[in-house]
Amino acid sequence: MDKETRSLTYFANKIQDSLIKLNSSRYPELLSQMGNLAELLKDMASESKKLSIALSHNWLLAADSCSGGIIRVVDDVSYCITTLKQLTDKTAVEVPSLFFIFDELKHLEQEFDQMEFNKAENTISLVTDPITLEDVDLGPFKIQLDLKKLSELYKNTPYHCIALEPNPAATNDEVTHPHVSNERLCEGDGSAAIRSALEQARLGDFFNIVKSILNTYSPDSPYVSLEDWSGIACYDCGCMIDSENTFYCHSCERDFCDNCASYCRSCDETCCMGCGGNCPNCDEFVCRNCIKTCSECGENFCKLCMEDDVCENCKEQQEESENTDENENKFKIAG
Repeated sequence: MDKETRSLTYFANKIQDSLIKLNSSRYPELLSQMGNLAELLKDMASESKKLSIALSHNWLLAADSCSGGIIRVVDDVSYCITTLKQLTDKTAVEVPSLFFIFDELKHLEQEFDQMEFNKAENTISLVTDPITLEDVDLGPFKIQLDLKKLSELYKNTPYHCIALEPNPAATNDEVTHPHVSNERLCEGDGSAAIRSALEQARLGDFFNIVKSILNTYSPDSPYVSLEDWSGIACYDCGCMIDSENTFYCHSCERDFCDNCASYCRSCDETCCMGCGGNCPNCDEFVCRNCIKTCSECGENFCKLCMEDDVCENCKEQQEESENTDENENKFKIAG
């Protein structure tokens, strides 16, 4: 037996052992996912109760906060249901023979030029050609299948998509591809096909499916869209900014850079220059929600410079007038 044959036989045995363990874990994992779904439904009932309380008191901000919690639970429920369907869609898959797996490994070497078999780490990897999506160069990726984790397919992803010449999104260094975050691929509609290929040790199909997803852009579900890959454009000046240097204006609900935004000295909310201004009395920057019109002179001032809807200047004039009237009355009485 030559060196290459011994190496492929070693990997074939590792794959078969992992698939045997995977096959025996199918129904315990099904039971575990049913328990997860039951807990998520309890979380949904809790979120429903919170929303009901918020609406009964007309607390709209609290209702908005509840919406975020509901979305998170719905996403988890959707993932759990998808997993349950995958675990119950058919009877247990028969573990492939060593001959079949060995033959599949031979075909991998023939079909792909850049295959890597790492016995020390028990991984099989494919290096893709450089990937470009809509003029954004993302570089080549290594699709690395971890044979030790293949037996955990029903609860964990046993492979990584590693950017070899990373050009990550400006807003998130962990996103190296619109559909890859922290080396994890968002499989989308390819999830069932990938799982089936790995269950049956159809490794050529597995690598081809993942490679196809990496070479495809879906604008419906990216971690970061390609149009925002270089950053978010400031709504005012148009310069590109990353998420850490973005300022969200609560008045117009748009993103701005630090040069085009400030904060209201009255309510401390972030505000763009167009949605606020300086109080003519104290010269502090305030948002439009913290500006009031003086009932006497009709000028706008910040809330801190107003008393009973009257600005400080008009208040002083009122007090002077009252004092004058009072003195005149005293003079008339004395006379």
